[in-house]
Amino acid sequence: MIDESILFESQYRILRPIAEGGMGRVYLAEQLGKSGFSKTVAIKVIHSDHLKSSVFRNLLIGEAKLTADLVHENILQVYQLIDIRGADAIVMEYVHGVTIEGINARLDDIEDYIQPDLAAFIVSRVARALAYAHSKRGRDGRALGIVHRDVTPTNILINWQGVVKLSDFGIAKAADIRSIDEKHAIVGKTPYLSPEQARHESADGLSDIFALGLVLYEALVGRIAYPTNDVSELVAMHEAGPPTSVLSYNPDIPPQLEQIMLRMMAMDRADRYQSAADVVTTLELFLYASGYGPTNEKLRDYLEILFPNVDKTRIDLTPPKPTGGKNEDSVDPTEAKLGSKTVFRRPRTR
Repeated sequence: MIDESILFESQYRILRPIAEGGMGRVYLAEQLGKSGFSKTVAIKVIHSDHLKSSVFRNLLIGEAKLTADLVHENILQVYQLIDIRGADAIVMEYVHGVTIEGINARLDDIEDYIQPDLAAFIVSRVARALAYAHSKRGRDGRALGIVHRDVTPTNILINWQGVVKLSDFGIAKAADIRSIDEKHAIVGKTPYLSPEQARHESADGLSDIFALGLVLYEALVGRIAYPTNDVSELVAMHEAGPPTSVLSYNPDIPPQLEQIMLRMMAMDRADRYQSAADVVTTLELFLYASGYGPTNEKLRDYLEILFPNVDKTRIDLTPPKPTGGKNEDSVDPTEAKLGSKTVFRRPRTR
């Protein structure tokens, strides 16, 4: 029995919003404890518009339960499910860094492309996360059947030390978690849907692999492979064949890497890699077969050059001063997520 004298109630100090999504908002916060204990965390809260919706509440609770035991270097960690003024909220790991979307926005500004080996490295880390999640078993030993269903550039974060994190299992499905029925609703952001998802068929691990191939395409050239928010138009694009070759944008991309990407994005499920673990093996053979290849440290150094004016060693925990205007609710552009619709970028001239 635990001695009640050693128990204490942790509290949270919410500092400022850092990201926005279709379901909720993410805040930078401090977890406060006994004897001056303090831990920087992120807290995801359902939008006030959705507080009365059992669907959104079930999604948030399902995300917390699903990811509680997903302990992996490349998966954003969830710490606790709490109540904040009557609203359910998830306390999770705070990543001081940038999303793939943020990297591409910066590359748009300077009209350049990421080093292909670093793009492959980032995607290989996400593939490691998916391989772990797809094969995860519950405490009773049964396969959980986890499918992320939202593998997109805004849900892949890289901290300033070069560690890649897959986040937002908010619409993931698993055997024991209530989620949206794919037969009645499209689940995921339209440009990143696999052909089977666009046809309202059930998603599985191969659907996540398809989406990750699309992420690799976008990371390499800064263009969305299938730029549409209309599902019917997306189906027509899929039927028309592969998107424009990445080599036509950047001829410095190794053809072997493009072939790996195209297999991930194969329209016929039988032609795709049959597991995320296969993707990991193939990408790592590509990256390291000839010797020393990309590392977290190499990615860290690249981000240092790409974002020279960002303070990567200090997290500003000072709450913003109320201004009475819109700026007090602003979102950090290097950490922000888009909503359900995707913004399409202009082409780079290089």
